[in-house]
Amino acid sequence: MGSISLTIDGRMVEVEKGTTVLQAARQAGITIPTICDHKDLNPYGACRMCIVEIEGVRGYPTSCTTPATPGMQVTTQSERLTELRNRTLELMFSGHPNSCLVCPHREACEQYRPKATKAARSTRCGFCANRDECDLRAMALRAGSRELHLPTLYASYNLERDDPFMDRDYNLCVLCGRCWRICEKIHGQPAISIINRGKWARIGTAFDTSHVHSGCTFCGACIDICPTGTLTDRFARWHGKPELEMPSTCLLCSEGCSVVAQSKEGQLLAYTMTGFNRESGLCALGRFGAAQIVNSNQRLIRPLVREGEDLIPYDWEGAIQAAADGLRGCVGTTALVISATTSREDRFLYAQLASHLQAPLVLLDAAADGEDPAVQQIAQDLKNGTLRAIITNGNLLPLEAIRAAGFSLVIDCLPSPLSEAASVVLPAAVLSEIEGTFRTAGGAIKTMAASSQAPGHALPERQILCSLGQALGSGEFDFASAANVTPLIVDDPAPPQVKGHPRDQVRDLLPRFRGHLLADIVPALAAFGLPATPAVPTLEVCPAGGFALLEKREIVPNMHFFKIRAPQVAKFALPGQFVILMAKETSERSPFTLVDWDASEGWISLVIEEVGRSSRELASLKAGDCIAHVSGPLGLPLPIENKGTVLLGGGCYGIGAIFPLARALRQAGNRVICAIEASSSYLLYRQEELRTVCDELLLATKDGSEGVQGGVQELLAQAVAREPINQFIAIGCTFMMRMVTEISRSLNIPTLVALNPIMVDGTGMCGACRVSVGEKTQFACVDGPIFDGHSVDWDELASRRSAYARQEVQALSQSVDLNALVLPSQGGGCGCGR
Repeated sequence: MGSISLTIDGRMVEVEKGTTVLQAARQAGITIPTICDHKDLNPYGACRMCIVEIEGVRGYPTSCTTPATPGMQVTTQSERLTELRNRTLELMFSGHPNSCLVCPHREACEQYRPKATKAARSTRCGFCANRDECDLRAMALRAGSRELHLPTLYASYNLERDDPFMDRDYNLCVLCGRCWRICEKIHGQPAISIINRGKWARIGTAFDTSHVHSGCTFCGACIDICPTGTLTDRFARWHGKPELEMPSTCLLCSEGCSVVAQSKEGQLLAYTMTGFNRESGLCALGRFGAAQIVNSNQRLIRPLVREGEDLIPYDWEGAIQAAADGLRGCVGTTALVISATTSREDRFLYAQLASHLQAPLVLLDAAADGEDPAVQQIAQDLKNGTLRAIITNGNLLPLEAIRAAGFSLVIDCLPSPLSEAASVVLPAAVLSEIEGTFRTAGGAIKTMAASSQAPGHALPERQILCSLGQALGSGEFDFASAANVTPLIVDDPAPPQVKGHPRDQVRDLLPRFRGHLLADIVPALAAFGLPATPAVPTLEVCPAGGFALLEKREIVPNMHFFKIRAPQVAKFALPGQFVILMAKETSERSPFTLVDWDASEGWISLVIEEVGRSSRELASLKAGDCIAHVSGPLGLPLPIENKGTVLLGGGCYGIGAIFPLARALRQAGNRVICAIEASSSYLLYRQEELRTVCDELLLATKDGSEGVQGGVQELLAQAVAREPINQFIAIGCTFMMRMVTEISRSLNIPTLVALNPIMVDGTGMCGACRVSVGEKTQFACVDGPIFDGHSVDWDELASRRSAYARQEVQALSQSVDLNALVLPSQGGGCGCGR
């Protein structure tokens, strides 16, 4: 095409003809801010952050849409451009949560809480899963300003979870258009676009239907290209930025799609596309299902050997020896039934093992379900005694066949009826946990990389087979790595093509992996009509005397008001106490401070912040539902005395929790001042209720949208400046309580705090809630939860609260049964045929 020369910021730049000004600047190493632009998308010019000054051109054109011309004189930085970009940035932030960016305590808060809180809706950076990768936040931090001159107009969209695999928080969307543009590029006809008009414009589907009905293939491209965290992978959402990205191959079907395996701390987060183009597209199973299979809490993690009626955990040496002993007497009467969803190297070693045992080997394709004629014949031979032993690497045979075998060895990653009936069970690594090569249905040989760690004691099949072969006395199994096996592979036919087009049609997704129903492992797949084991019916009606949820509503984003029938708790409740709830019989026990109660009517009320798996389970309930367990009242109540003037500080859930304390303290004759904080005005709640129980209500917001800019610490300093404070009590997040105790210590004000450590039983038995207060170790559940704030070891408390951060994220990812899946009718969709 030829080249042209232009000048950018006084620097001569030579580029190919047809290059935009933005591309030319990037080639020269000059940074121009932008949100909507992406190297794999056509120029769009929506955000207008990339404006520049061009000599002889009127106004401020967007550099992403302006072609470079010979001799062009471009300026990318000037006072006027900075002013205009900051105004544009403020306009974007007026519809995007921004309080953390202007908060005076941001640096201290993020140092104390380096990971974002696992909230439902992202109401601030600290509640956003995309905090460390957000292009908008990065741009604002580079700009450096902490002043926003426009009010925040929070749209208050609900977090959309009504589709498989993705969470959509349109409160974060800035309408950059990246998502629908990449959808159009890859699929031709986008499943999403901009809907509605004016301030209600947002991304959505035609007629605002579910994505399942819209023709979405769930390739994940829109998630991977979103700059603000509006669209997130539900499973990987809270794991943070990947530490490792490795090219690899997906083995879930014979297509063998090339992928980028993203992992962190040895855990697979996702398979993503190798490029934003149609050729690199992934099916929903590969993009979202692979990580959930690998990280399933159902995984087999230790070798098991049958002793009588029970399978007993063994070490690897003992289990391999037991397998070898069982097979040694079955040479010539053993069969192998193996799934093709493993590496070429593993299949070679299975063939070696079959040869050593003089056994037939049946290799099943990825979609096999045990109905294969060869499998049926093996099952029959096991029943009639022609065969005495069986080896399989999945749920690939009828259960009766395993039961009829004299000896059975299951090498698998997941439990099944076969593994429960087997003689020996050996846990196998799969997918991203193994290395080697894979031949696709098209005949290509692709490389697989081990990008994550197998759970527990699970090992790659190559390692298991080599150990087993050596235990059987064969000298043909001495391979230190998959690379040592690869040159020996000769007979390696391509597997059959997958039926249908799973990358373009979700109804063509394979229903099984190694014989296991995929919708049992990844429940969201049931939304596409994939078969699953029928669920056990649950009790729909709360029984008489049960803990009925009388009232439930979201009062502000992520904060839910609960009114529960619990007459015995209400009868004995006192200010400062808490209860422990279990949403279901299988839920964990979670403590929540009592907000109010009525002994005569037999109810209690709580304010629950949705910030993890247990609170999400509770938040998914509706009025009329039954809570499995309510234990309480627990903990020591606040001693109610006439101190004089008492200031109560509340933040987050603590705004509700200070209510009964204020009421009791005022009734005891105290002057009560309530000081509450929130990130922004739309997150303040219960102001009117608090005004009925306190003499004065002070407000603070981090963005200054209502009351004082800042938090409870500013309100405390303000109150002390005008009158003596005889007692200060704080309830809220650990960071807030720590900050305010530093202020109150400097002012010599007696201070109490209600601590919120990890808690399990709530009766002092487990010790999980222990805290150091002064020179003593105390338990928050029985010695507290209210303690002298000046004596608390805050560093130890913070460390203990974060001890299970990874497990908390994993538990949240696995709670997919909470997501309201939209099941399409048979035939479904809009009739477009996609």
